[in-house]
Amino acid sequence: MKRMVTFLTFAVIGYVGLCALIFFVQDRMLFFPRPSDPHAVTRLEPWQRSIKTSEGTLSGWVIPARDPINAPLVFYFGGNAEDVSVTALDVSNNADANFVLMNYRGYGASEGAPSETALFADALLIYDTLIDATLHNGKVVAFGRSLGSGVGAYLVSQRKIDAAVLVTPYDSIRSVARRHYPWLPIALLIRHPFDSLALAPGLDVHALFLVAERDEIIPPAHARHLADHWGGSTRWVLIKGATHNSIHVETYYWESIRELLNGL
Repeated sequence: MKRMVTFLTFAVIGYVGLCALIFFVQDRMLFFPRPSDPHAVTRLEPWQRSIKTSEGTLSGWVIPARDPINAPLVFYFGGNAEDVSVTALDVSNNADANFVLMNYRGYGASEGAPSETALFADALLIYDTLIDATLHNGKVVAFGRSLGSGVGAYLVSQRKIDAAVLVTPYDSIRSVARRHYPWLPIALLIRHPFDSLALAPGLDVHALFLVAERDEIIPPAHARHLADHWGGSTRWVLIKGATHNSIHVETYYWESIRELLNGL
């Protein structure tokens, strides 16, 4: 009995210690800042923009459409390990719209440290700074991929947005973490919940859901949960065979996005 009590005591101490460790290192588990691609930066130089924040400067690009005044304005928010310089080249080659792509704090040449609070505040700052300073046809789209889907959903809740594109989205980071770590008290540990589900019923705009059939990081069930509670109309596109990190190379990915943007 004494040995059992000793074992249980050490097990509890170990479990509590592990929970404490995860609480303090979760930023490094959620955010993976990446440097910008030098080749992409060189090619994108004519469209480089920067915006001042409380922690320094956000760096990114504003890429115009071929006919800017007759095309919508798209605010893009990337994944948790995505430098948007390469994405900027991709969108400029695949969709004729005016694109704003700014790296999160700590990513690329952007200064500061990422957090839910910082990403949300910066999304509003980027919108407010560029909405009237950028040519477009009056239609605005929030485009978020993976982690960025939560930033996009937040922007929809706070500003005038006409449509949303949500790629491999989640209902909340808390829910995804609970799926991957069911043995942890996730509700007590998560500091960056990115709770899109709580916002969803009040988001009365059309949303395109682009979902990877074989998503191993954010399984489609999380996107479905969000779509089922979305306040506006939705279009659900499940891309067969795609994974979380390969969805953007599938043909129907950009076809679906172009269809939405051309409709605006």
